[in-house]
Amino acid sequence: MTVPSGAWITWGGDFEQLISAAARLRIVVPLALALILLLLLASFGNIADALLVFSGVPLALCGGVVALWVRDLPLSIPAAVGFIALSGLAVLNGLVMVSRIVALRSEDNPSRRRPREARSAG
Repeated sequence: MTVPSGAWITWGGDFEQLISAAARLRIVVPLALALILLLLLASFGNIADALLVFSGVPLALCGGVVALWVRDLPLSIPAAVGFIALSGLAVLNGLVMVSRIVALRSEDNPSRRRPREARSAG
């Protein structure tokens, strides 16, 4: 197909919305992860516990990428939104575990039993 001089072709519709959503997600996802880390820091009061909880996020995201690969699915906008939700679940699980370990630290407990008791708390 030849385009006459003075004319141009642009993509629109769903493709244009996909590009726009991807550009927004490039801003929203890192901002959401940074906000989660700041909230964890405010919750625990120290960076070590906040980073310990936050360390579950990259592992969860790796699992999500492997799941997409195994199912032969593309990394789409709904998948990216699902990764944000997955990050929230990973943080929630870590938050419960570390909060329980911190509570057990304040009690007179041998350090070897803390993770085991934190795991069985519920």
